[in-house]
Amino acid sequence: MVIVIIGIMAAVGVGLVNSQSSERQLQQKAQQWQQMLSYLCQQAVLNNRAYGVELSQLSAQVMVYEQPQWRVLEQWTHALATEDLLWQLELAGRPSPLSAEFESLPHLVCFSDGQINPFTLRLQLSQLPNVSYQISAETPWEITGAWHE
Repeated sequence: MVIVIIGIMAAVGVGLVNSQSSERQLQQKAQQWQQMLSYLCQQAVLNNRAYGVELSQLSAQVMVYEQPQWRVLEQWTHALATEDLLWQLELAGRPSPLSAEFESLPHLVCFSDGQINPFTLRLQLSQLPNVSYQISAETPWEITGAWHE
């Protein structure tokens, strides 16, 4: 009987540890996204050009505006943590459905004066769909992140 109780307690403990580590993993990935967006806005000011992030249903890419079009920056795209992530996007307070393929126009844009368009991006791990971390720009010069309920 004691062995059964110990086995049950061990299984519950492992489940709790895995849950916490998944939440920690989500927070780390979301903070990487937030830092990358802040970095892109700083680069936009330093280089006097717009940078952006385009999202599809399953992936994301970093872009730079070089007249007359947007160009993908492969080296920065690899720095975005996208593995095991799901996302929902709102632009200016409205849900923005994402297509399966890239359309060569960014959803999140850092302008050359450092402003970013208003957005809310909710990130989730595919194995933890009931928990999300939200990154948003409610003002043009501030990107914030917090747990979303």
